[in-house]
Amino acid sequence: MSTAKKRKTKKQTKGDITKRLLKVWPYIFLAFAILFLIYRTIILVSFKVDCSNIPTDMLSKDRGMISNLFVFEHDGRISNIEILVYSSDKKNMLELTIPTWIYVSEKGVDEFPISSLESVGEFLSYGLGKEYTVKYLSDLLGIKFDSYVWLVDSSENVEEFQKDLSVWSILFDFKYNEELKGHIYSNLPIINLITQVNYINSVVGEYDYEQLDMSVCCLKEVVISESDKQLHFDKRSFDSEFSKYIDDLVSRDAERERVNVEVYNASDISGLASKYARKIRHTGCRILRYDNAPKLYESTVIFVPELEGYENSLGLVRDVMGEGVKLRYERPQFITTGDIVVVLGKDLSE
Repeated sequence: MSTAKKRKTKKQTKGDITKRLLKVWPYIFLAFAILFLIYRTIILVSFKVDCSNIPTDMLSKDRGMISNLFVFEHDGRISNIEILVYSSDKKNMLELTIPTWIYVSEKGVDEFPISSLESVGEFLSYGLGKEYTVKYLSDLLGIKFDSYVWLVDSSENVEEFQKDLSVWSILFDFKYNEELKGHIYSNLPIINLITQVNYINSVVGEYDYEQLDMSVCCLKEVVISESDKQLHFDKRSFDSEFSKYIDDLVSRDAERERVNVEVYNASDISGLASKYARKIRHTGCRILRYDNAPKLYESTVIFVPELEGYENSLGLVRDVMGEGVKLRYERPQFITTGDIVVVLGKDLSE
């Protein structure tokens, strides 16, 4: 074989290899891309969101008026608290901002700012600081939250957090992924949380959006001494302001029922009737009366003389009281006129 033929054969061989590589390369690239996507998807699915042992019965299951709590912590103190309350039925959204520098108080504990809520909870019961904070805020506002998101040393506000959180950021933004890991607490797994955030982002421009800043309307000055004054949360002022928005947030089905609810304290704990009447009122139900019952009850009971016409409102009351509360389709053995009557028993002290 001549030298020219040998060279020609070598050139043909190299050309064939190059052509084969060009044909196979897209498949190799596609295989690597699929493997990488599978790997990142596994990372997404296995992304751990610490639920911090907050009991699920502390959270609302009402699908009419959704309340999402966002707590931001920095350097061991709560730096920001925001709550989004919305109704997909009426397409309304309310943003509540709680200034963390205002003071509150607890029996057996001196006055303390909201920024110290978690620390106080840890002092009272080690390891339950976040649970204490969520429960305290729920009682403070008279609102049962559907979900909570607690961020440690991360985003500073809800808008920033919702803008950054997405499937894409968890899959492909390695820096964001590492920053978020171990710093986020929620009752929602990461996929559910992303779905919820995406939904809020998609509707915020379509909904009527209002803001309630508690530093403007819901504070009262408490004089400690001539040189020391504190601004405390004013529950009565807050209730008055929040009542202006409830009608736009309650579901149309519950609104049509126009229910009247009575609440009676039949326990050995003072103040329960007003506490639960307030929570029920903040669901959109009307409180006809709250008072002490003529006798003690061992267990809490919800009396519904006529269920027909009040199914949705009963769901709201049961959501406040808990699914395990007894239900009777009759009136209690004392005079009442409400469509739904709640009798608070001694079991609430347990």
